Amino acid sequence: MSKDDFGSHVFSGLLLFDGQCESWYRFSRLFKHYFLMEEPRMPRFHKFDIARSQLVTATEIFFNQQNFSAVITLAGAASGILDELVRREGKEPFVDYMCRIHRELAGATPARQSAHHHIENRLGISAHKHLSHNDTPTVQLDLERLATDALVRAISDYIALKGQDEAFVKAVLQWVWKNSDGEAMMEQYRAVPMRQRPRT
Repeated sequence: MSKDDFGSHVFSGLLLFDGQCESWYRFSRLFKHYFLMEEPRMPRFHKFDIARSQLVTATEIFFNQQNFSAVITLAGAASGILDELVRREGKEPFVDYMCRIHRELAGATPARQSAHHHIENRLGISAHKHLSHNDTPTVQLDLERLATDALVRAISDYIALKGQDEAFVKAVLQWVWKNSDGEAMMEQYRAVPMRQRPRT
């Protein structure tokens, strides 16, 4: 069968299957994009804007208590972007702060990738995006607590970039203050040596 004959058969088959020429048009566009690597003309977005959108949405879902799994997933995705953006600004992201604190308290600095992996496991982020061949299909999670921690972690990196002035950031900080005994947290923070405090 020649290439022309093959193409004719495929085209005829699609028409018979769907009854519309539009099917072939859509198929050809998908084929070119995914198999021939044709670059489509699409708008460009800054990664910060994507992370901010994820974080704003995560905050809205969190306060509505609609879906804590979605909060963990969105906050985790935002953190993946914000972490690198904070580093590019020459500032200290959450992961690097945790590495520094580990060095102060345990005398050794963990590899950054290992620390990042550990944090994502502890916050339930990995459980929301991975299932390896030897994992069980179920997992035990305190979704509300993990959603809170994942959101606060992402907010901390956002603050390192843009400060605390935006409404959604203030809302999260106020919620944490109210629900985590803000006065007690400040007393604990004042007792922390300067070398163990976040760098601003």
